[in-house]
Amino acid sequence: MGRHNRSRYTILACLSVRPMSGYDVKQFLDGTIAHFWNESYGQIYPTLKALAAAGLVEGRDDEGDGRGRRVYTLTPAGLAELRRWLAEPPEPDVPRYEMSLKLFFSDQLPVETTLEHLRGHRARHAAMLDGYRAREAELRARLAGSPRLPYWLAVLGGGIRYAEMVVEWCDATIASIEGLVADAYPAPPSAPVTDRPA
Repeated sequence: MGRHNRSRYTILACLSVRPMSGYDVKQFLDGTIAHFWNESYGQIYPTLKALAAAGLVEGRDDEGDGRGRRVYTLTPAGLAELRRWLAEPPEPDVPRYEMSLKLFFSDQLPVETTLEHLRGHRARHAAMLDGYRAREAELRARLAGSPRLPYWLAVLGGGIRYAEMVVEWCDATIASIEGLVADAYPAPPSAPVTDRPA
C-alpha cells in the first residue's frame, strides 16, 4: 500500500475520534502517535479534499473561532471504509534505522565519533521514554473508563518498551565500543573482508 493510501486511512481514523480541521489532525497526530506515525500538512490537506470528493468526509466552514477553519466530519461511508481497512491484516513493516546503518559501517570512523552518535541516540530515546511515561499517566487520568483507553495504552506501551530497549542497547553497545583500540580506526576501505555477518 502506498503512502497516499495510508494517509487516507490515517485521516479517516483521526476523524473517528472527533470532527477536525486539517490543523487539528496534525496536532492530534503529533500529540498521540508521532512516536510511530506522522503526516505532513502537505499530505493532510490534499487528502482531506480527496476524501470529501469521494463522500467519505464532509467539510463545513467554522467561523466560530475567527480563524475560518474548515472542519471535517466522518460520513457513514467513511466510517465503513475505515472499519473495512482496520479489519485487514497489517502489511509487514520495512524498518530503516539510520543509527544501525551507520554503526554497521563505523569501522570507517574514529571510535569517539561513533560513541558520540550512540550517546546522542541514547539521550534522544531517554527523553522520549520520559515523555511516553508522562503521557501514559495523563491518558490514564483523562480517559479513565473510555473504551479507547486499553488500545491507546497498548500502543503507548509499545513505544515505552521500544525506548527502554534502545536505551539498554545503547548502554551495552557504548560499553563494548569504548574498549576498542582508538588508533586502529578508521579502517582503510581496501582492507580485505575476512568474515561475513551471518
